[in-house]
Amino acid sequence: MARKTDDYSNLLPQFATPVPMNFDTLFRHYFNFILRNIFQIFKFDGIPDTVDETFMKYCLFLNGKVTFFKLNSGDLVALNGVYSGDPNLYYVPDKMLVNNPRLTKSYRMQRDTECVVVYCSEPDIYNVTGAFGGLYTLISRTATMLADGDLSINISQKNKRLINVLAAEDQNTKDAIDVVIRKQYNGEPYAVVHKSLIDNVESVPITDKTGGTTDIVQLIECQQYILSHFYEALGLQTHDNMKKERLITAEINDNENLAKLNIDDILCTIQAGVDKVNAMFDTNISVSINSLLEQQSEEEPEQRSEEEPEQQSEEEPEQQSEEEPEQRSEEEPEEEPEINILINQQDASAVEINIDTGGDNNGGVQDMD
Repeated sequence: MARKTDDYSNLLPQFATPVPMNFDTLFRHYFNFILRNIFQIFKFDGIPDTVDETFMKYCLFLNGKVTFFKLNSGDLVALNGVYSGDPNLYYVPDKMLVNNPRLTKSYRMQRDTECVVVYCSEPDIYNVTGAFGGLYTLISRTATMLADGDLSINISQKNKRLINVLAAEDQNTKDAIDVVIRKQYNGEPYAVVHKSLIDNVESVPITDKTGGTTDIVQLIECQQYILSHFYEALGLQTHDNMKKERLITAEINDNENLAKLNIDDILCTIQAGVDKVNAMFDTNISVSINSLLEQQSEEEPEQRSEEEPEQQSEEEPEQQSEEEPEQRSEEEPEEEPEINILINQQDASAVEINIDTGGDNNGGVQDMD
């Protein structure tokens, strides 16, 4: 008996439907794409089962803070909270308010006594206005630029299809042109038309000779630069393709130092809040950078050390070419011997040649007929 298999062919049209190319769809795609990459950068260990790690990351990186506290049942949770109570000397309120539809009551708790607030970065501590905190502004800005870039590339691709516009004087000429173009697209190698048709048709080019290829390449490079700039702003070292020449070692080191400042600030701030959670609720939570990123950062210096001799060998000819003209200018030019030819006007066969070598010896040679 043959094994019965399920037929999923009726589901294929649902998955084969193209996603509409509009700004809202592309923005949501890039926003989730960037946020997912951020979640993979920071690794949390020792999270209790009662804490939803994904929701905790959402609150931490999009709101700038997440509140750890215990419910009446004794379960430790991490939820979104807002400032409440009286501000301290530095204008930071001393209480947190947590409202959730699934909770039987609202929780209004004293900070660092009944609850612990873990912040994404130090500026989020003083974000008391309720504005977007964490990395929300950076993620939203990058997703907006990438979505606009995709739309621009899509428009350029469509414009590249139409290279020329044909202008006809009447409807009959237009119909004849359509027949010729249709045959060409169907693969016919030639078309025979009346000579009057060629005289009555005008071709108007709407793109340059490259057909817009240069614009598409620039747009793609811009997309890559936007992503590279985002990761550098976050604290991950990348090299964008906008600078064509090779980066020198000093530039690479400066970029790495600035990048490490950003990611170290985020990591240290989160770790400080996690230490308070461990001390208050007797947990063993830790946060670290993804091991794959650490290995990549360790391999880059070794690769650069291997490439440095090649850079020096490439730079030496340039230095020599610059120094050679200076050395030649400093050297005294060689004196060429002066040759004087005297022709006797009376007798053309009599020629006297004097060669002045600059010495005392007599270098004159006479050839007199």
